[in-house]
Amino acid sequence: MASACPDADSVKLSVERLLGQKLADLQSKNVRAHGEVRRNEVGNWELHCLLSVGDRVEEETFAAKKCQALADAMALKIALAIDPLAVVESVEPAVPASPPTPPVPSSTVTKERPVAATSAAASSVRYIGLRATGGAGFGPLPGVTAGAALYSSIQLPAFRVELGGQVYSGGVARYAQLPNVGAHLQLFSGAARACLTPGTSRLTVPICGGLELGVIHGEGFGIPAAETSGGAWGAAVIGPALHLTLAGAFALWVEGDAVLTLLRPEFHARNLDSLYTPPEAGARLSAGLEVDLGL
Repeated sequence: MASACPDADSVKLSVERLLGQKLADLQSKNVRAHGEVRRNEVGNWELHCLLSVGDRVEEETFAAKKCQALADAMALKIALAIDPLAVVESVEPAVPASPPTPPVPSSTVTKERPVAATSAAASSVRYIGLRATGGAGFGPLPGVTAGAALYSSIQLPAFRVELGGQVYSGGVARYAQLPNVGAHLQLFSGAARACLTPGTSRLTVPICGGLELGVIHGEGFGIPAAETSGGAWGAAVIGPALHLTLAGAFALWVEGDAVLTLLRPEFHARNLDSLYTPPEAGARLSAGLEVDLGL
């Protein structure tokens, strides 16, 4: 680093404090780092950092008014790449009176080698997210129906797990010979699924699969004393998504799914023939926002 900045030995000591142990005791960790510091055109300090973890390489540039802040940021980044849990344990008891202002990234360039399936930053990224989406369903209800969903998720280094619920409404089934007789249908379901999350630190392409279980609710019309009824519905759902990090803790989520029905309730009016049975397969398109709640 530059003469006015902490040197490599100071950064090494900071990494050891964050990990709670000597780097000499961590020979099995294949982590290497290199940093260069200079003044930028506006007079601030700028750190160019190259971090390799195994066969993955990440290159970033940070800027800050104080060079010490850059040294602290680099030490934290190295320690997180080596052992994020050890860093959490070492800093948990400390409650600083006035925490230093973190450096602001001025540019980020992530390089991935062909053998890497996930980003270098994924080795240390873990968070809990909450996502709200709206979209359209093509089955299991008749026609094209509007839907909304709410999901919670836990993001791990290479995959995420999710639990959620959704509702689709606006489906109308009618008898071909008696078009004034039929039922309004709604779907209420819960879902559990897991997703692989290949991509970079800002853009990932989750590939999700899971199971859904719920109820299709029907309300009859066109006959005297029309009744309401419900039937159990279940399906396997699989499809890709797009997760793009936006400003702050928000991210854009766009998804398309194939729906393979496993439980298919049958609806009919009084003693008439069958009115509606969900198809064996369908599809969905949805989009919304996800917020990072931290850990």
